[in-house]
Amino acid sequence: MSVRVNQFDQMAAVTKVIEVAPHVIAFKVHVRQIVESPAFRGSRRSQEFLQFIVDHALNGHFDELKERSLGVELFGREPSYDTGDDSIVRVTACDLRKRLTQFYAESDSDSGLRVDLRPGSYIPEFRNMVTPLSAGAASEVANEVRNSPRLPTIPARRTSRTRTLMALLLGLVVLTVALDLAHRFWWQRQLVLAHAVSPQALPWSALALSNRQIRLIFCDPDIVHIQRLLNYSVSLSDYANQRYWPKPAALKPEAQPVMRAISFRGADVAAVDVGIALGIASISGLGARFTMTTQTARSVRLADFRTDDSFVLLGSPRSNPWSQLFDDQLDFSFKFDALRKSEFILNKHPRAGESPVYLPTAEGWGTGQAYAVVALVSNPNQAGQVLLLGGSNAEATEAAGKLATNLELLPRILKSHGIEPSGSPRHFEILIRVSTMAGSSNSFDVIACHALV
Repeated sequence: MSVRVNQFDQMAAVTKVIEVAPHVIAFKVHVRQIVESPAFRGSRRSQEFLQFIVDHALNGHFDELKERSLGVELFGREPSYDTGDDSIVRVTACDLRKRLTQFYAESDSDSGLRVDLRPGSYIPEFRNMVTPLSAGAASEVANEVRNSPRLPTIPARRTSRTRTLMALLLGLVVLTVALDLAHRFWWQRQLVLAHAVSPQALPWSALALSNRQIRLIFCDPDIVHIQRLLNYSVSLSDYANQRYWPKPAALKPEAQPVMRAISFRGADVAAVDVGIALGIASISGLGARFTMTTQTARSVRLADFRTDDSFVLLGSPRSNPWSQLFDDQLDFSFKFDALRKSEFILNKHPRAGESPVYLPTAEGWGTGQAYAVVALVSNPNQAGQVLLLGGSNAEATEAAGKLATNLELLPRILKSHGIEPSGSPRHFEILIRVSTMAGSSNSFDVIACHALV
């Protein structure tokens, strides 16, 4: 029988992946050490299984870490295969857990890195007790040097001159390997640093307050499904009071079986949101300016906003009703068209050349145009700031996240619209248009940028 993954355990695993995002290179090196260890020797299946789930987790592809997907991708099963009768994935995962336990029991590594796989889950958990990038690089160099081809042992009858020459040659080989690896890791680190500049400009300079944390709120994919299935729009008041669907008496008779069948608990996390969180985590880790915690929208309460921490809210009001708390500060407001059954953007204060309304032409996983908003606003009566990243579909939200974490492009956009990115905190809102092709965001362009009062 198929193992059911606990959604809250999955959320915990996702959070741990986000926390170690700045140390991806070190963990990949560590995993290579694991699969080449005696504990994994002789089990190619467990080696490939571990490598697959780690690579996908570190890249934020959690949707593919499910039993059926693993069976199809790794073991060549048909997409419709019966996971209850065919236990290949569960058996391999069980073997993997035993081998990981053996590896850490036998390993004398002091890198402080650890990879685990909880029972019932196929998302690996990562633990990091030290700064692993340099430790991982050093471990990699040492491992490569140990495994580099060695010259034959010099027989005793050889002359001392020959022994000296051979020793020098061996030293040169080892030194060359070490220098090459050191250069390779130095270059990789420069690439990481280039994409994770310390956040000295807006919005991160306003969000990263001393001794405060950033609380990232994931959207609620389940509430989107509920609204779509029941042709219903949940208000912020209802969501805040944990009323996620209409009362049964208010439902049409044909909708009541649907209500009895669904059990959306709000613990799912959208893959797009995880990608954005990983991008933000890479900034926080290398910048060392702030810490970040994550929550699902369903786990948040209104009182949670009464804090001086800063917030990042992912998703439009349809998928994350909490963003409605800040709608009165915005020029570009998401509205829902009941006839078209989709969101659009209302421009409350059109400026020269701007449209009063922006209508998306691309539904989720479609081709056309979508819109997204990147906005930095205040948290009323609190010291912290709020960053809103929401789109008319998932691809648009993804584009908003990419813009917000692009620490070269975003400051240029702000400056070109009269907002000094490195000056005192100033609230702003950017509207972007996203071109999508079959569910993938091809490009986006800035439609407008407003300084908010």
